[in-house]
Amino acid sequence: MNIVSVTSSSLVAHRRRILDARRPRRATTMRKGWCSSLKAQLSDAHQSFLGKWIRDATKNENVFEYLEAHDMDGNRSTATYEQNWETSESDRDGEFTVTTISSTGTNRTLVYPLGEFVETYEGDSNIFGPGPGEVYRKANWDETSRKHEVTSASQLGFESTTRTTDESGNHLTCVRRFMKKDGTVDVSCTEHFVRP
Repeated sequence: MNIVSVTSSSLVAHRRRILDARRPRRATTMRKGWCSSLKAQLSDAHQSFLGKWIRDATKNENVFEYLEAHDMDGNRSTATYEQNWETSESDRDGEFTVTTISSTGTNRTLVYPLGEFVETYEGDSNIFGPGPGEVYRKANWDETSRKHEVTSASQLGFESTTRTTDESGNHLTCVRRFMKKDGTVDVSCTEHFVRP
């Protein structure tokens, strides 16, 4: 009985060590100085997205028409629109958590993992359709061109959002394209964001 007990305990301890070795670790659980080495692992392109961005509505291109294609008030194109970009909990280059706040009532936080994922929503959405619902999304990251792209397929149609930063990290360009499922709408717009 003692032999089995010791063997079981050893197996449990061994399994825990294996699981702990496989488990992604967060900066708060690592040794001192780990955060600075992680930051060095994130590309300059990734770091150029981080922080607060404010949309410069004076430079919008076709945003009014883009919003109206979603049955939204086109005048929202001039509203205050802020985003805060952070590295997501995965600590992976190109994966972000983005919080968006606007003067028209938008207040949401989205996580963009790389690859395909499904986003669910509860209430009706002007962008995705009646709720509750699901949106099939895919996020891509290209460090070389400083490009983060998200494509979305919803009950209303297909949408792509491509964001790039300039070399200085002080200007972010967001190009959106929406194509209605029934083929009646194909509209694009460009938004420009700057540091506060």
